Amino acid sequence: MSPLGNLRVTVVQGSIACFAAVLLFYGLADRYLWQDEAHTAVLAARLLKYGRPVAYDGKNLVTTDIVHYSDAEVEAQAADPKAALAFHLRYREFKPDTTWKWQPWGLFAIAAASFKLLGQTTLAARLPFALAGFATVVLLLRLVHRYTGSLRMAVLASLFLIGNPYWILHARQCRYYALSSLFLVLLLLAYLRWQSGGRLGALAFAATGWCWFQVDYGTVWPVLGICFLYAFVTRAQPIRRIVALGAAMAASILPFAYYYELWGRSVWNAAAWRERFLDDAFNLNEYVIPAVLLVGAAILLAWRWKSLKEPERSLAAISVAVFVALAFWIPTVAFTYLRYAIVAEPAAAFLMAWLLVQWCGSRAALVWPAAAICILTPWASLPAHPLVPAPDWYPHNPLFRSEFTFAGENIFGHQPDPNRSVVEYLRAHAAPSDEILINYEDLPLVFYLPNPIRGGVTAFRALDDSRAAPRFVILRYSVDFTNWPVYEKEVARYQWTPIPIPAPDVEWGNNPDPMGQPDASDVPAELYIARRAGN
Repeated sequence: MSPLGNLRVTVVQGSIACFAAVLLFYGLADRYLWQDEAHTAVLAARLLKYGRPVAYDGKNLVTTDIVHYSDAEVEAQAADPKAALAFHLRYREFKPDTTWKWQPWGLFAIAAASFKLLGQTTLAARLPFALAGFATVVLLLRLVHRYTGSLRMAVLASLFLIGNPYWILHARQCRYYALSSLFLVLLLLAYLRWQSGGRLGALAFAATGWCWFQVDYGTVWPVLGICFLYAFVTRAQPIRRIVALGAAMAASILPFAYYYELWGRSVWNAAAWRERFLDDAFNLNEYVIPAVLLVGAAILLAWRWKSLKEPERSLAAISVAVFVALAFWIPTVAFTYLRYAIVAEPAAAFLMAWLLVQWCGSRAALVWPAAAICILTPWASLPAHPLVPAPDWYPHNPLFRSEFTFAGENIFGHQPDPNRSVVEYLRAHAAPSDEILINYEDLPLVFYLPNPIRGGVTAFRALDDSRAAPRFVILRYSVDFTNWPVYEKEVARYQWTPIPIPAPDVEWGNNPDPMGQPDASDVPAELYIARRAGN
């Protein structure tokens, strides 16, 4: 490439990187961690302190927040810490010594390293994951440009990625989402290097798959399965080498799978599989890649199969297959939240860019308005709506994607933050030994405060006044998945003085999922926080 061409590529890459940096890092510490983020942060802090992520440190308990417990089960262990530990041990959330095993430790190790360097702050909790999101954008641009030879396609793919508001919101979380997206791109890079006979390609592929497993042992399986299946079909490498690499990866992962007891893992879900499938299909179509574009990419791929060059053909084929696999994998093994599908957005961004560039051909001027329509409007998602009906919370706006408003307020605005308001008040008015009772979002208090925190979804120690009665109580009446009889029973034992603070009574603090976004037409009541009267 000429010096002028190199300069052009550098300017384009730098511009996209700057845009991504603004979206991923601006105001990163403005809102406090919400329940799921605090879950990661608390276990990371305990990994740093104890050398392992322990669910119970003798004062506060971390659980999965699975909400299928019966009222009788919750009340039976709400007054006795030992009964609570035995209860959660039966659900296999942690080991007998309370070492956490519901998620792999790599996730906590990354956050712990950030705490070690920067201190246990909101910024330190989120920064490594936002950096992973930034690296994903840069590497996707490199992946597409290198293996398709099209700078236009690479730019489009990057714009589709950073133009997805929900991917940006998830990448700003202290959670594994950005890491999974990063390892997806790295795995595709390593796979193409391996299949083309590049030096250390097989080792890079195996190492990337192993590392991905250490931060997310859910999404990695269908993607690895697709890659190995495609390798067997194309036979760019001898079968014996493919088998040997697969066996080596299995041997390296098996000890960890044994430790985490993955074979005994089951996720309770009240919805039937068909209902979960439709929910997942809606998320994929609406927020990841419209079904009409996915089908279009598959048809175009089949039509031009012989004329496409490797590795562009492999990249397109694997990306299509990944979404077919995820459509069945997610409702089978997990809850159907967008978070489980959004991690594959880099592959969706490539597919949409590839389809538009291939379809427009010499009519390059059509690419950009078509991309703008796909990014800014839900029009491409509408054809699939008769097959995958929208849920009740879906904001019906046929002209403009309402999630841009949510993302703009989240990143650049200053929305009322119930967790920040509550934590700042308690930090100023509660003694470190004061016990605090809260029915949900208990883990942000555990992360930010030194106090004993009681309650949560399973009402840990909610009725245990053997040490001391709760000094403060925080109730979110908007939450319908906690055991209200237990909290009503405990609150009724004492007299309380309400405390007026500007904290909205919403279910979640900084939840990045579509269902977690506040309804602009609703004005929530204030959170109930009170101090126990007298001694």
